[in-house]
Amino acid sequence: MLALLELELRPLARATLATVALAGLVALGNGGGRWLDPALLGYLIASLFACFGVAYRYFTWLERPATGMYWRWTLRTLLTPRVLLRLPLILLDQLFLQRFIGKRSIRRWGAHALLAWGCLLAFSVTFPLVFGWVRFTSDGPNADRYQAWVLGLPAGSFPLGGFAAFAAFHILDLAAVMVITGCVLAFVRRSRDEGDTATQRFDLDILPLLLLIAVSVTGLLLTASETWLQGRNFGTLAYLHEMTVILMLLSLPFGKLFHIVQRPAQAGVKLYKAEGDALGLLPCRACATPFIRPNQHRDLRVLWKELGLEAGAHHLDLCPRCRRRLVMKAQSLRLGGAFDPFADTPVPVEPLES
Repeated sequence: MLALLELELRPLARATLATVALAGLVALGNGGGRWLDPALLGYLIASLFACFGVAYRYFTWLERPATGMYWRWTLRTLLTPRVLLRLPLILLDQLFLQRFIGKRSIRRWGAHALLAWGCLLAFSVTFPLVFGWVRFTSDGPNADRYQAWVLGLPAGSFPLGGFAAFAAFHILDLAAVMVITGCVLAFVRRSRDEGDTATQRFDLDILPLLLLIAVSVTGLLLTASETWLQGRNFGTLAYLHEMTVILMLLSLPFGKLFHIVQRPAQAGVKLYKAEGDALGLLPCRACATPFIRPNQHRDLRVLWKELGLEAGAHHLDLCPRCRRRLVMKAQSLRLGGAFDPFADTPVPVEPLES
């Protein structure tokens, strides 16, 4: 009971510390609140709640034995020279190019790339503004120029009519267009893919896309109100946009968008698999077919022992096909039959020594 209670409280304590740390960084970066925009206070509170939820789920995820095994291995090897040399390429492949999705479908990759890059672009702009780490002011008495500030330090000025001003004030519009396009492509693909249509769930697959569209559309409406409608209904649209953003932030720990936080950990899994592939695959004890990486075989034995499954650890020495054949043999003997699925297997089925 105490071990179970500790298992529940540990992620809670770590999530609390992560939220307190983020609040401290926010206060440190905005001069103790001096550079916070009052209009963005709702976004800030929602960000802190989202931080707690995401951190709690992430640390709970790390408590899983298999996930913890990968995590501990990644921490042990992250700063070794051989990993540091390969890590940038793996991060480029997994996070930016996302070729693992391109192998499945070019349309799936296009939709996911627009969604991923659009969301990352929006997050990279929105959070610094909400936290008060980045702000813009008039450049002294010159009302035609804006001064950019980063963490309280001047980061250059630009004229209001130039390209820099246009890019700074419309970069979120670009992100919104990318996200909307990605969502539309995702809906079109899902409507034409019978497998996705049969297995998709509203809360996990449809609702996140609807939230992203709502955030993007209301954001574009703010720009349209300011640019072409002389600011009419801007206040109402601002509240509507804030509500959609808050709902999206609060849904991060519970929906499919949580994989945004999980995905960087995939780099460690990629390195783990590469290390095993370099050592060569171990053969099946029954049919001698290479099927498992040596490091995976070693760590699975440790994992099964931790889970109290060491009595069946000899199954780790068999390939999936031979495991199915072993089940067939057990069922045949149970029914009194004489069928032996291992009759054509030259290697006897014996558990390896631990």
